[in-house]
Amino acid sequence: MHHTTTTGSRRPRQPRRLLAAVVATAAGAGLALAGAAPLATAATATAAAPRVIDGSGYAYNDWGEEGTLSIDSHSTVSDATALWQTVLYADGAKWRDDDGALHTFRKSDITGRFEERTESATYWWQRHEDLEDVNGVVDKETFGAADNSLSGPEPDGKVLYLGYRHDVAFKRIRGEYYVKVSGQWRKAAYKSFD
Repeated sequence: MHHTTTTGSRRPRQPRRLLAAVVATAAGAGLALAGAAPLATAATATAAAPRVIDGSGYAYNDWGEEGTLSIDSHSTVSDATALWQTVLYADGAKWRDDDGALHTFRKSDITGRFEERTESATYWWQRHEDLEDVNGVVDKETFGAADNSLSGPEPDGKVLYLGYRHDVAFKRIRGEYYVKVSGQWRKAAYKSFD
C-alpha cells in the first residue's frame, strides 16, 4: 500500500555511523585476538556475493551489509534492483535525461533493470542524502543510508520505508526481503532466475 506523505514528515535519520564504527572496531579487535584461522574464514565468507537482500532484528539496520547494485553488475532484471528503484520512487528521486532535463522517478520506472535512468536517480539520491560517495552505485554506504528510513518489521513481516514523497511497503519473511513487482510479491534476489 502506497500513500503520499508531506515532505519533511519522514522520521529523522538514525545516528548509525558512530555505532557502526564502534561495532567494526570491536569486531576487528575480536578477530585479531582470535588468530589467523578465523580471519581466513571471515575472508571466505565476505568473498561470497549475496543472493538476496536480507535482514534480522529491527529493520532500520538491515541493509548496511548488502551487496552492490550498478549499471555494470545488474543491468538485466533483478528484484534487488526493483527494491532499490522502489526506494527511489518513495523519495521522489530525480533523473536527468540526455537534454539535461530533470524528471521524477515514477512507479513505472520500477523495472528491475539498473539502467541509465536508475543510475542518474541514484546519483541524485546520494547527493540529496549528502553521502561521501556520489557515484551512482548502490553500495553498503548507500544501502546503509536508506535503511535508516525503514520501520518494522510488523508481526506479518511488513516493513515500511518512510519516504520523502511516499511510504512504501516491503515484506521480510524468514529474514529475506520481498518487493512488490507488477502486483506480485517477489523475493528481492540480486539475480533473476526467471
